[in-house]
Amino acid sequence: MKNIPLLVHIEGQDSKVNTDWLAIMATLKKRGLEKDELEVIYFELSAGMRVTTRGLSLAKASPVEPLKGLLHEPKFSARDYAGMLTA
Repeated sequence: MKNIPLLVHIEGQDSKVNTDWLAIMATLKKRGLEKDELEVIYFELSAGMRVTTRGLSLAKASPVEPLKGLLHEPKFSARDYAGMLTA
């Protein structure tokens, strides 16, 4: 699972928080979710769906400013790039 930026709303509060998948995954593990349940949530978020679980509403974020530590540009090796040019 790759790290993705998320927008999180904590139920019962008005504010929303920008965070990332690794931080939320750790929180959800502490709240009792198993690995297969985390994978389902990850794939739903990656597909652009909103997910509500364990008092959190999660959505994949498109932040205006990039979050520190997250790569938003695809990185290719020289070999991959050369293959794209000849395709």
